[in-house]
Formats: sequence, structure tokens, C-alpha cells
Amino acid sequence: MAPLKKGWYRVPATIRKPLVFMIGFAIVGAGIVMLVTPGPGWAAIFLGFAILATEFAFAEKVRDWLVDFLKNLIEFSLHELKKPWKLP
Repeated sequence: MAPLKKGWYRVPATIRKPLVFMIGFAIVGAGIVMLVTPGPGWAAIFLGFAILATEFAFAEKVRDWLVDFLKNLIEFSLHELKKPWKLP
């Protein structure tokens, strides 16, 4: 994996950044479409921001926010499932 990463960063930034931008936003866009159509929408959005975060600081912040939000959602869900259920 290290030789691949080393080779990738040898590509000039003027080529690498637009390529990452186009691929990342294409995957995020496909994920947004998959939110209303069948498909793994949220997984695609996370993957798109993970790809964008390799080159762009704004995407890294969004990715970190999404990961924190998902962790909090999982913790909340587990906490709510542990509570006894009350029927009306």
C-alpha cells in the first residue's frame, strides 16, 4: 500500500486535486440520489467525503462531523434500546 500511496503523491497537485474533487463529488452526488432511490446512499456519501478528505480540509471537517454524528446516534440508539419499553 505504501508504494501506491507514494506513487499517488508523485502525481502533480494540479492533476491530483481536480481528479479527487470530481471523483469525490460524483460519489457524494450518487449517494444523495440513492437516498431517495434504492441503494446505499449514506455509505456512498461517507465514502465520497472520505475520498475528498484525502486532499481537502473542508471535506475532512465534514467527514469528522459525520463520524461524530454517527457515533452519537449509535450511542443514543443503544441507550434507548436498554430502557424498558412502555406500551400506551
